[in-house]
Amino acid sequence: MFGIFGKKEPEKAPKMGKNPHLGLKSENRSGFFSNDAPRFFEGWESHSSEIDWFLRQELESLMSRSRQAIRKTPYAKRYDSLMRSNIVGSRGVSVQARTMFNAGGSPRLDERANTAIELAFKDWGQGDCDYIGKCNFIDIQKKAISSSVQDGCFLYRKHFGFGKYGFQLEELDPYTLNIIKNEKLNNGGEIRLGIEFNAKGKVVRYWFKESSYNGLNQETREYSVPAKYIIHGFVPEFVGQSRGIPWMHAGLEKAKHLEKYQEAAIVKARSTAATMAFIKSSPGEEYRGEEGGYEDGTTVDQFDAGTIKDIGDRDIVNADFSYPHQMYEAFVKRHLHDIAAAWGVSYQSLTTDLEGTSFSSGRTGVLEEREHYKDLQEWFIHSFVKPVYEDWLTMAYMKGEIKIGKVPLSRPVDQYLTAHYQGRRWSWVDPSKDLQASQLSIQENLKSRSQIMREQGDDPDSTWREIAREKELMKELGIQPIMTGNNEAKDDEEKED
Repeated sequence: MFGIFGKKEPEKAPKMGKNPHLGLKSENRSGFFSNDAPRFFEGWESHSSEIDWFLRQELESLMSRSRQAIRKTPYAKRYDSLMRSNIVGSRGVSVQARTMFNAGGSPRLDERANTAIELAFKDWGQGDCDYIGKCNFIDIQKKAISSSVQDGCFLYRKHFGFGKYGFQLEELDPYTLNIIKNEKLNNGGEIRLGIEFNAKGKVVRYWFKESSYNGLNQETREYSVPAKYIIHGFVPEFVGQSRGIPWMHAGLEKAKHLEKYQEAAIVKARSTAATMAFIKSSPGEEYRGEEGGYEDGTTVDQFDAGTIKDIGDRDIVNADFSYPHQMYEAFVKRHLHDIAAAWGVSYQSLTTDLEGTSFSSGRTGVLEEREHYKDLQEWFIHSFVKPVYEDWLTMAYMKGEIKIGKVPLSRPVDQYLTAHYQGRRWSWVDPSKDLQASQLSIQENLKSRSQIMREQGDDPDSTWREIAREKELMKELGIQPIMTGNNEAKDDEEKED
């Protein structure tokens, strides 16, 4: 069986001579495997190579098959949707500027500068961010995740000096990164899978195949782009890995088996439902139908619902294939469990099947799955969002497009680069219990209110300012705030004091 890790002939266990300590002959004795390992594990490879060697052989096929799975397979499409919605979400990764200034010897947030930066970044993200002019920044983030799911990486070209803020992004198809370009260079560097490295192993250039008007890549025509203009992000899983591996690779084979099994089951079920009976000939009677079919031209594989097939005499035999089989559902469910595990999501999330799921087990699965999404969010922030934000801010600063009132930012640009990046968060699984836990954490000084807000995906500074404005407006309009039991108790204590 071929896969991402290739296939090689199994290495035979070396024969060992006589053991001088035991006085026994210990042939085929191994410290880690049984004596019957070669017989039991025939086909289990025992040699390996660098990951780029395997990628050179199979990456193009993995990308093509992953793309086809998303086009045709419901569960692959669902997986892509889960990644987009849980890593990026409807609001995208938010960026909260954290510029500081010195006030009386203590650092404080520069609210005016931070507000100006955030408003400008939001304006850029509405559409000026896209070199082609089709997407906003949230769309670009989602497409980067989809590209990682099906191709193993995302590729964007940075265009400096374009647009209102002097910086725009152009999406590139990872399939155009010339995987067949592999060579040793005279300067001590090398090109691996279309990526050029210098003698120290640093990426210096990317080599692409040109695309034609009909959507086909022209392998004989190529161009290169210096690395400083390219954002290439992938999840590194192996030492020396140059290209990313499609996130669906470990479950692709099982997904294809399941697809073909379900296809055969559907064909069998349709033929069973459509065919009522057959007519068979008596022994010795000559069949008068034409070769390969019947006198009216109907062949064996052409049928409509309610068809009765004439194959000779007039003895009717009922057709009942008893399919789908009673084990069909269990077989499909078992395969989907394996596919979900390979793709790093829960069975319930992949299939939306909550049958037999208790609250506690569902909560455990959800919390574990969310930790996986948080890991991918951190990777995505440092691989894509942070570099994009810093390049945008540098160019917007140089053009003087970020202003406090009518005055552009004037301090060195490095002082404005500090920011907090917040991925999407999710509603509580059990709101009442989780809220009680948060209140207890605050009382015991284990967490701050701001930390809890960030865990929910909110910006504490914005929230506090909004609460303050809300209280001022309510006071101005003469609206009394709704008092909870805790607030009433606190008011009574204050009155008694």
